Amino acid sequence: MALIAFDGISVPLEEVQDNPARFATRLERAKKTPGFAVCCCRPSTSEKPLRLVVRRYGALFHLARWPDEGYLHDRSTCTFFAEKGPLEESPGRAHDAIRNTPAGLNAKLDVSLSVRTVTAVTRSAGSEPTRSNSRRSAPLLGFLQRIWMDSGLNQWSGGPQRNWGTCNAQILALLGEDKMNGKPIQDVLHVMRRYEEAAQATLKAEFEAFLGRIQTTPAISERGIVIAEIKSVDPSKYGFVIRIRQTFETFYASKQLVDAAADSFRHAWPMVGNPDARVVAVLVLERTKDKNLRVIDLAAQLCNNSFIPCDSSYEVALANRLVEERRRFVKPMRLDDGDVMLPDFRLTDTAPETPIEVYGMESNDAYLIRKAQKQALYAQRRLPCVEWIPPASLSAVVLPAAT
Repeated sequence: MALIAFDGISVPLEEVQDNPARFATRLERAKKTPGFAVCCCRPSTSEKPLRLVVRRYGALFHLARWPDEGYLHDRSTCTFFAEKGPLEESPGRAHDAIRNTPAGLNAKLDVSLSVRTVTAVTRSAGSEPTRSNSRRSAPLLGFLQRIWMDSGLNQWSGGPQRNWGTCNAQILALLGEDKMNGKPIQDVLHVMRRYEEAAQATLKAEFEAFLGRIQTTPAISERGIVIAEIKSVDPSKYGFVIRIRQTFETFYASKQLVDAAADSFRHAWPMVGNPDARVVAVLVLERTKDKNLRVIDLAAQLCNNSFIPCDSSYEVALANRLVEERRRFVKPMRLDDGDVMLPDFRLTDTAPETPIEVYGMESNDAYLIRKAQKQALYAQRRLPCVEWIPPASLSAVVLPAAT
């Protein structure tokens, strides 16, 4: 883990991420003068330091990679490393649903955050915007996957473990102070902080302040979005109760919503509560007439026990093994339908990098066709590929030695 220098001190990045309140005053000073923190993953000089953006989120501050400089960080060990490519070179086009900006993330989601509960306003003729001039909107799962990738949470640098505090810090650093659906992102989106007994009162007050913005009146319903780890989904008298790990607050959900989630996120949903996995969710909340909090929409992402995103329980097992063996690897994220040729994982501590494929749908004809295409592509490129075909034992899979 790299050291981070700011306001006259040098501390491990992990300490800053896990204890943001402890360093808030010093980071606030660094944000003002000189206007950045410094990453020490590689030698730098006072004339050309390896800068990090200091971003405020509520009363706390978080560190993000400096625009267009992610590729300058150490590929092997630094969280802030990013390949030089479209995300490094461009903040996105005007019509993109999710854009990286100097202030943070600017997103338009396919969900309404303010809904009139009285007669809707009727548009006059010709006032409807044309499709060509309208900005695209992102589905909830696409948004969750995008922030996981852009914040570097799909990468593993060989450390022992990753907790929710690290996830919180890297996500908040990415989100920054821009907007979501035209509103300040900090007003409509809350990323749960890691639970700490000593900070219980502060965490509770912080979350309650956010939930206080979620209100339903006779005129309008103001909604909010929460990103957290699901602890359990339990039946209740009128449907289900969704519990998350970072708070004792509970959220109600209808049977229809839970059934739809179980169908849409069929790999993630059965793994809720499994000690070997984590299920991260983005929840859209609104108030009922009785002032209860109700989940009206959600997306769930399956992860291994260190929050590396996975597409199946087999991938969870493999990712857990890679973490246990301190391997460096990345989980390529399939953000587009055309990304079917991406490997399931890629070892980054070998030369060249080694793709890993988990072939788990041997009875599906379409899947077998894509499998054959992938194998042919690897052969054509003369690229060694590690394959695991469950239910064969994972322990029998031989990984190349790290170089």
